[in-house]
Amino acid sequence: MTAAVRPHTLRTEYAENPVGLEEPAPRFSWLLATTPAATTPAATTPAATTPAATGTRRTDYGSQDEGSRGSAAGQSAYQIRVASSVDVLLAGGSDVWDSGPVESRRSAQVEYAGQPLRSATPYLWTVRVWDAAGEASEWSDPASFEMGLLSPDDWGGARWIGHPASWSAGGLPNGGAAEALPAPLLRTAFRLSRGDSTGSPPVRARLYACGLGYGEYYLDGHRIGRAVLDPAPTNYDATVLYSTYDVTDLLAAGPPGAEHVLAAHLGRGRYGEPTTSVWYWEQAPWWDHPKLLAQLVVSYADGRVQRIVTDPTWRSIDGPVRVDSLFAGERYDARHEQPGWTERGFDDSGWSPAAAVAPPKGALRAQQVEPIEPVAEIAPVALTSPRPGVFVFDVGQQIAGWARLRLSGPAGTEVTISYGEKLRADGTVETDQQLRLIDADIQTDAYVLRGGDVETYEPRFSYKGFQFVQVEYPVDGVDSHGKGSEPYRPALADLRAIVVHTSVASTGEFLCDDELVNRLHSATRWAILNNLHGVPTDTPVFEKNGWTGDAHLTAGAAAHNFHMPRFYTKWLQDWVDAQMLSGEFPPIIPTSGWGYHGDSRSAIAGPIPAWEVAYVEILWTMYMSYGDERILSRHYDHARRYLDYLVDGYVDDDVVLVGLGDWLPPDVGGAPPEGPGIYETAYTWRYAALLAAIAAVIGRDGDIPAYEELQGRLRSGFNRAFFDAAAGIYHGEKPAGYRQAANVIALSFGLVPQDVRPRVFGNLVADIHARQDHLDTGVIGTKLLFPLLTANGEVDLAFRAATQRTYPGYGFWIEQGATSLYEHWGADSRSRNHHFFGHVDQWFVEDLAGLSPSAPGYATVRVRPVPPQALGHAYASIDTIRGRVATSWRRRDDGYELRVELPPGVTGEVYLPRAAGGHEDARECGDGVHIFT
Repeated sequence: MTAAVRPHTLRTEYAENPVGLEEPAPRFSWLLATTPAATTPAATTPAATTPAATGTRRTDYGSQDEGSRGSAAGQSAYQIRVASSVDVLLAGGSDVWDSGPVESRRSAQVEYAGQPLRSATPYLWTVRVWDAAGEASEWSDPASFEMGLLSPDDWGGARWIGHPASWSAGGLPNGGAAEALPAPLLRTAFRLSRGDSTGSPPVRARLYACGLGYGEYYLDGHRIGRAVLDPAPTNYDATVLYSTYDVTDLLAAGPPGAEHVLAAHLGRGRYGEPTTSVWYWEQAPWWDHPKLLAQLVVSYADGRVQRIVTDPTWRSIDGPVRVDSLFAGERYDARHEQPGWTERGFDDSGWSPAAAVAPPKGALRAQQVEPIEPVAEIAPVALTSPRPGVFVFDVGQQIAGWARLRLSGPAGTEVTISYGEKLRADGTVETDQQLRLIDADIQTDAYVLRGGDVETYEPRFSYKGFQFVQVEYPVDGVDSHGKGSEPYRPALADLRAIVVHTSVASTGEFLCDDELVNRLHSATRWAILNNLHGVPTDTPVFEKNGWTGDAHLTAGAAAHNFHMPRFYTKWLQDWVDAQMLSGEFPPIIPTSGWGYHGDSRSAIAGPIPAWEVAYVEILWTMYMSYGDERILSRHYDHARRYLDYLVDGYVDDDVVLVGLGDWLPPDVGGAPPEGPGIYETAYTWRYAALLAAIAAVIGRDGDIPAYEELQGRLRSGFNRAFFDAAAGIYHGEKPAGYRQAANVIALSFGLVPQDVRPRVFGNLVADIHARQDHLDTGVIGTKLLFPLLTANGEVDLAFRAATQRTYPGYGFWIEQGATSLYEHWGADSRSRNHHFFGHVDQWFVEDLAGLSPSAPGYATVRVRPVPPQALGHAYASIDTIRGRVATSWRRRDDGYELRVELPPGVTGEVYLPRAAGGHEDARECGDGVHIFT
């Protein structure tokens, strides 16, 4: 018989056919599809579903194999084969690893357990599965993975090199940030050595390269890959990332015996940032001039290997990028271009030999996070000229990236290009800093024309956050003969906005019949993506820093919308690199050194538990969204060290009074007037609770009693310090009147004694009503407010508060024309491209549409929509590691119709809303499409 399921879409370490893996035991996953003979009807009636034994939610702490019961389309066992070639697999064998049949419903996070994997070696793998009836599927189409360079010896003698003008005779930097020199060009020419008598082309060619701070690479005039701003930023004294590129086709394209050219263009990034800022990146301990390490490995059919490596025989020259700063922008002088420098036949005799330079201190690691790439182009929607020589393009959307421009004018004319999120009253682009964080004009490029034909320019080593681009020509510009010239007048077609961010895949959808909510969903997606640049930043304009609080507040929304596991895995390693021996974390990761306690330059008074909880919040997101237990194990001891540091130094009388608290409530420019204590104490409790949950998953049960004891102490201290029993109100350590967020966090975390909970909740609802159904919360309180109201029968109030079109409310931003999210509630918000208020989208998906995991990795899905009266239907879907899960509901005259779609091997817990409120008892369903009425 034919099996009811077949495996497809094979992934290794969350990626399809990855190259450059470092994991000694990579994990495999696959999706399941029903075979035609086993396909179930497109819909089933409610009578065909099986009621669950209880209406309660399943435990979050079981293994992935729990909760995956269902139809014959489920998986009961699997077998994986890994081989050194596709021929071995096709012959039905395996010369690397054969798991043998394994009884398990697990289809993700299956760890390799074969012989040691070899450096720079490709492997093929395939899988077959058995369905619930014991029938075996066919073997899947093979997938591949390739190991990276697993030892420093595998770099083939490659040396770090740079432009000689950047280095003293002793090979040390010439004076640091004060002497930021032009971005260097480097190149080498080589010929292939034929490995056998036939002179056949290479069978495989890989480029391993690390350009610090950024590198772009070329082979025979062709750009290698699509990555920009590469590699992702790290603490370069701890970790330096290199990238792996498959260049086989590019290299094989050349004629036999021809000269080939490998070239690189280097930028500064955070490795050699020249611009002074309050985070003193220009004083980072690793600060250095651009440098390159690269190795091109060419493999031939007879087994011979040829290596082209970086060494002092390479040639170098200053390029046309005369200044590059991640924050300030670039100055590009087209008169310094070297036409054809990446191609064969170019005369580089006037260039200098490259200098051998000191390597960075950090360990070389393969970059496993998706690269930053140009992912889209947007045509402008309007072009104005507020004054002579000044032209302002409106691209109609807040984005992160840059513009590609067509420019024209006499040689030597300098054109200024400024990027901003808003316009001044006179119609020019605003680049002002409300807080002088950067000691330079920000987001401003300068382009010096070479003269002649129309020239095309887009920056390379600096990205911007913007909706508007201002192009300014000198009205009285001069040509090379000193004669005046009129500025070039651009047209709309002369600009394209390039959207640039870490290229995570889109995995989630949400839609309802309220257009404002749909616009908020879109704005949240833009805000999250605009702040994914190798780290989760806080704004692409002013800071570009990995603020920990921002990241955890929207981790749930990000995981619902995008494929985040590789991104978070990388950033969690940045946490390890940032942790002090004491256990302390800084509030931005990575950091130049800014933000540690005792650093007078940063004015950080101590830890910020409500920010640093990001470490365990994101670990838990990785577990619940992707079933990743290994990452819990790898980070557990680091997470425990931080809690020890926090408790030993900052828990006083069972409360914590340092931190930031409910940041940016309405009419407040930062920390809340009631003080941070109630929030930081609550999040210390939350940190301990999550660490206890993690300990339970990874078998560290012996640690749990200590966490529970700490939670009990903190609960007592919390209520002793912050609860007014007579009034039924929670407050901060400073008198500030009634504060919504203080009561929201107490209720949401279950810290309120059960007997007074109704009174505390009633006071909260009364305060919201007294404000004409408006919230009065900052980033913490707002995240918790809507789910709290919804869970306690006030979904209509939650919906009104969330969508208010008057200040403060998300709808107010939309009324201002927002296409991303603002930093604070006011129309004068410093940033219009912020994401930490984007947690509202998590509420859209989990409560309005009703879709969330109830077992790790979506082995079981909870479908429990809570429809507000203002909505008539809602839809959400998520492409999980087990396949697409989706739900939608719509109103009917007598109630609701609820549609649920699940992939093979996934079980659903479905709660149908009642017309009179509440939900019916849970029903359980398996894979397929189910309609409940």
